[in-house]
Amino acid sequence: MSFTIAIGSTNPAKTSAVRAVCERAFPGCTVAAVNVPSGVPEQPIGPAQTSTGAQNRARAALAAVPGARMGMGLEGGVDPDGSLINCVAVVEAGGRENLTWGVRFPLPPSVVARVLRGEELGPVMDEVTGRNESKKQLGAVGILTNGIFTRAEMWQGPLACALMPFLHPELYPAPVTPPPEA
Repeated sequence: MSFTIAIGSTNPAKTSAVRAVCERAFPGCTVAAVNVPSGVPEQPIGPAQTSTGAQNRARAALAAVPGARMGMGLEGGVDPDGSLINCVAVVEAGGRENLTWGVRFPLPPSVVARVLRGEELGPVMDEVTGRNESKKQLGAVGILTNGIFTRAEMWQGPLACALMPFLHPELYPAPVTPPPEA
C-alpha cells in the first residue's frame, strides 16, 4: 500500500513507534512527522485532556499533510492519582476515528507532586535523574524500568490496537470513537 500517514509530533520516541507499527501494518506507506498543537496544556492532566490532545494532534496532522490518508496523535498525560497515562488517536481522511489507551503506571510521588503543581513531566524526570531530553529517548517508563521498556515501545501497543478498525473495517461500524476514559 502506498499512502501517507501523518503523525502530529516530531518527537523521535513517538515517530519511531509510528514508523515501526505502520510499516508492518501498511507496507510501503510513508510516515510524515509534523509539529502541530495539541490544544491542551503542555502537560495534560487527566484522561480528558490527554485524549483531547491525542485527537487534536491526529486531526491537525491529517489536515497539515496534503494527501495524507491517516492522521495520528500520541499524547502522554499524568492522572491526578499519580499514574502516567498515554492515549493514541487515529483519524482517517474518510472520517473514521479510533482512540486507544496504553499502559498506566505509577510515577514517583515526588515527581507527581511537581507535575500536579504545573511542571512538565519530561523536564522533571531529567532533573531528578540527571538526564537530558529523556522524553525524546527512554521517557519516564524507560528510566523507571532501567531501559527494559522504552517510551517508543510503550507507544507501539496502543498504536497497533488503534489501527484495528482500519485493518478490519468490515468488523467495525464507522465511526469508532470510544469514550475518553483511561
